[in-house]
Amino acid sequence: MVRAVLLSTLVICVSGSCASEPEPAAAPPPPATTERAPDVDGVAAPIAEAHGRDAWLAHPALAAHVEVDFGSDTILVGEMTFTTSMGRARIDVTDGPSVIWDGRTAWLAPDDAELPMARFHVLTWPYFALAPLKLRDPGTRLELLGTRETLGRSFETARLTFAEGVGDTPDDWYVLYKDPDTSRLHAMAYIVTFGTTAVEAEKEPHAIVYEEHAQLDGALVPTRMRFYMWTDDDGIHGDAIGELRLQNPRFVDPDPGTFEAPDSAREVALPSPGAE
Repeated sequence: MVRAVLLSTLVICVSGSCASEPEPAAAPPPPATTERAPDVDGVAAPIAEAHGRDAWLAHPALAAHVEVDFGSDTILVGEMTFTTSMGRARIDVTDGPSVIWDGRTAWLAPDDAELPMARFHVLTWPYFALAPLKLRDPGTRLELLGTRETLGRSFETARLTFAEGVGDTPDDWYVLYKDPDTSRLHAMAYIVTFGTTAVEAEKEPHAIVYEEHAQLDGALVPTRMRFYMWTDDDGIHGDAIGELRLQNPRFVDPDPGTFEAPDSAREVALPSPGAE
């Protein structure tokens, strides 16, 4: 069941603050160098390997029960299926509608259903699960930031940005925290510009921490991801403000119509900045 959360509320909870007091504005961290670092693949490639990229891509799709909570609100509960290339995705909300990404267009079915931020849901939660494999996709840019301290540990870090026109929100950016012992992606700081501007989103960045995983046919599948406050100076701090859980993850061979919009569906367009 999905609560009737207004667009602005969910943007605050996902790309802004769920805390009672707002964090001061934080600009994205500057690159460590003005030129592309020659060993930038020393971040992306080891992360992908540590998460079992080849094992992931040996299967067409992954399915799992998904639950997303922020503060006291349950934002989403349902069954999520997405291709391991992240080309297509689908979420069937428990006792609710279905939202489908067919690779080009987001659809909501039935056409009279309401699901706040449906397009955001179907693109964001699969991306968070697959982020370790997506760091060298076409249009991605990585800049090394050096070693940083957060959560009482030292991590190798890099900044991920996107070329103009890549995806729904090319102004998004991420700061990656690579575990020096396991090469896993331990955490990502981020902004979300869906439905807002980069200037507004950068006022309150947050971070997702990959806290639990399951080994599935050689692939490392995240099963529990928590969201925290983040600033460039303080890193990840405070108590968790949200949680994303994938339960019963399994590789599947989807039916041919899984990622196709039914006749009863309506298109869900990308909202303009500030739209509700």
